[in-house]
Amino acid sequence: MGLCLSCAAKTALVVPRQVVPVPGVLIREQPAAAASFDRMEAGDINHVTLLFLLDVQNPRSSAAGLEIQDWKAAINGLNTGESAALGIGGNIARVDAGSSLQIPLRLTVDLNKLPLEQEDFDEYQADLNFNLEFTFDTRDTAEIAVAAKAAFPRIRKPDFNITAIAIMKAELINTRFKVNLRVDNPNFFPVELSSFSYELYGADRFWADGEKTDILLIPARGSAETELSLVMNFINMRRELLDQIIAMKQVNYRLAGEAEVSTNMEFLPHFLVNFDRSGNSVVID
Repeated sequence: MGLCLSCAAKTALVVPRQVVPVPGVLIREQPAAAASFDRMEAGDINHVTLLFLLDVQNPRSSAAGLEIQDWKAAINGLNTGESAALGIGGNIARVDAGSSLQIPLRLTVDLNKLPLEQEDFDEYQADLNFNLEFTFDTRDTAEIAVAAKAAFPRIRKPDFNITAIAIMKAELINTRFKVNLRVDNPNFFPVELSSFSYELYGADRFWADGEKTDILLIPARGSAETELSLVMNFINMRRELLDQIIAMKQVNYRLAGEAEVSTNMEFLPHFLVNFDRSGNSVVID
């Protein structure tokens, strides 16, 4: 499956406001800085790290210490507050006279803490703003405000639903079932269901469990169906329970388990999702 999702980045060179010449006063060249989005990393669909590159230039004949005075981050216009942490701060570097320096910055964000779940969007827009202060060996200072933007895709969990339960063979001890499972993909890109384990409950009783490792491709904004083959063992149950199941036309079910979902994205190639779905299904003889 070929999928190319790029993260947008904008770079802008930031130079302090122009200094108006004053007769008899020495004008010093001012430092400059720019920040750009490099790449992202993700531990799961809700915990991401955005990596930026900070480029600074010191044209003066005196070296300077570089410090981040303050910073703030916003995603989709909302201040991240305590849900974000900048992986560098305080006195971050020393810039030699007449030289430039590139410094990596890591912005870690907990997307769970942002009230965006109900919004219909496919992409996060991140804004990072911070203030730099240069303190030169000559003891004078210069301040620069720097901004950077990043865009990265939103990843949602697939949804699992049983569409039908069929009794394939009823025996004295065992009953074999076929369960039709529909997986809905709310994402704007296709995903693969590479494996999942599950437990099936019917009419508030445990029926069976199992695992499935077949690859199931689910198209973008679409759905796909697969079949689960289950065996219910009645060796420790009354025969009347089997008769009740065979006579059912509909059943209240609960399907719970864990699935591995592949995204084909470099920053998050796959992730695990727990599901616990209850509903009502027809029972087919």
